[in-house]
Amino acid sequence: MASPSSFKLKSPYFLGCPVWNCPAWISTVFSPKTKSKDLLKNYARIFNAVEGNSTFYAIPQMPTVERWMAETGDNFQFCLKFPKSITHDRRLIGTHQETLEFLKLLEAFQDGNRLGACFLQLSPSFNINNIHVLEAYLKNLPVDFKYAVEPRHISFFDDGDNERTLNELLRDMKVDRVTFDSRPLFSVKEKDSHELDAASRKPQLPVRHSETNSTPFLRFVASNKIELNDPWINEWVPIINKWILEEKRPYVMVHAADEAYAPFVAKRLHQRLQKLNPLIPNLSGFYNPDSDEPQLQEQLDLF
Repeated sequence: MASPSSFKLKSPYFLGCPVWNCPAWISTVFSPKTKSKDLLKNYARIFNAVEGNSTFYAIPQMPTVERWMAETGDNFQFCLKFPKSITHDRRLIGTHQETLEFLKLLEAFQDGNRLGACFLQLSPSFNINNIHVLEAYLKNLPVDFKYAVEPRHISFFDDGDNERTLNELLRDMKVDRVTFDSRPLFSVKEKDSHELDAASRKPQLPVRHSETNSTPFLRFVASNKIELNDPWINEWVPIINKWILEEKRPYVMVHAADEAYAPFVAKRLHQRLQKLNPLIPNLSGFYNPDSDEPQLQEQLDLF
């Protein structure tokens, strides 16, 4: 089992990326000697959480789950995404069997002390007129797990009655609202091929700083040009710190158009948070043979 870092033992928030198995991180985030089979083990020495996006497409077999848990420390958390068959294909209706299967997976991670907030991403066409369906689905979920809901229809962002109805429902159910911030990605005027592809797939939605429960959930979609993310990092850092001071336990998941860059954006955000709150522990474990940053970061600073 990977030895837990001081960051994971003491951190008042969870920081991670949407993947752990990015080969581009070998020789940049991880040592050049890192083997592909050890990517999760090395990832978990730096970060204390990861988005489990793969469960959106398929439920992993139990031997795989057991291996994942064995390769991570006790303070590491998997934030598993509800399956597409539940949220998009059937839109939360008639999903009893699929939900039972997913809940068994959550139980396994919970028993292994590896379960974070599980997030339910609504279909882009799931709107305020379907709010009763969401309410019925949430009411039937066991209260043993932490949940977060990510709305993706503009009707939930009217800054009026619709949005208030959603937020009140989530507060009543003790469910967090996921904030999806893709502004950094869309702000880039001259996008590279990865950014163009990501921009064609990612939604542009209004950004909210409010929270509806004790574990606010931020999904931050960064530009590959690291320093161009600073305006939004600087906006979020005091908000994240405010949540921490209020004794909430935020989840911050940092994406990038090319995931090769995501750990460095996460590191940048963490270091800014440290400057504001000196009690935030160091983020250790990045490959650093001769200088303050690995080669990829040095190249990024030239942009």
